[in-house]
Amino acid sequence: MRIQMSQLRPLLISHRILMTVPGMEDFEKTGTNYDPDAWISYEPDLALDPYTTFWGTSGTALPCMGAFSYTHSKLNKTITVGRFTSIAKGMKVMGAKHPLEWASTSPVFYNQRLLIQTYSADREVQLNAADFSYKPENISIGNDVWIGEKVTLGHGVTIGDGAVIASNSVVTKDVPPYTVVGGLPAKKIRDRFEPEVVQALQASQWWQYAPEDLTHLDVANPAIFAQQVIGQAAAGNLQPFQTQPLTAKHLAEHLQA
Repeated sequence: MRIQMSQLRPLLISHRILMTVPGMEDFEKTGTNYDPDAWISYEPDLALDPYTTFWGTSGTALPCMGAFSYTHSKLNKTITVGRFTSIAKGMKVMGAKHPLEWASTSPVFYNQRLLIQTYSADREVQLNAADFSYKPENISIGNDVWIGEKVTLGHGVTIGDGAVIASNSVVTKDVPPYTVVGGLPAKKIRDRFEPEVVQALQASQWWQYAPEDLTHLDVANPAIFAQQVIGQAAAGNLQPFQTQPLTAKHLAEHLQA
């Protein structure tokens, strides 16, 4: 599914989704750094929160992404992103899987598209195609995750809340919450915080609240910050920040109108 930028821009403005470049100072110009005729793709399950940001031309594919997250990288359709997450340039997903348990990993044996079809016609031969069904698994990126530049993600990985992925890493396994990983393949470097602080931050679920409820708290002290959020919530002073994400239904209705 896709929509041209000229048609999408009114929805970006009304849903408060920012597509920007350095120096842009007026939200009403969101998306003007793209060609008006550029095609923007999206999936039927699109759910893109307001107050998300796409830097450069990373917004040529609309993902499922939570409020206050930003990306410098185009997000693969299998990726979902939580709130308050930061994604640097050059993040990508590994290529298609090959049947490494077979005698050969070559697509000649299972993925016989135009080239092999042409070969068969040229040689007037009939080739058999073995059954290798493969669908890329979804990738889940949690809340408050920081992904450095040129990171590669394996299919099906889950990156927990608060995790940090070092630049140039290749992530082949799930990353636990609040863990710093790096390398090829990515391995644990350290925990971000002591276990009791991690538990408190996870218990606080602070990312479900609005910035105005959070920015006056002591964010520079994670332990105190978590307890402040928990205390304010228990006192009834915090309410979850509710959003109305941009969906495929909104796009369809807009195009029909």
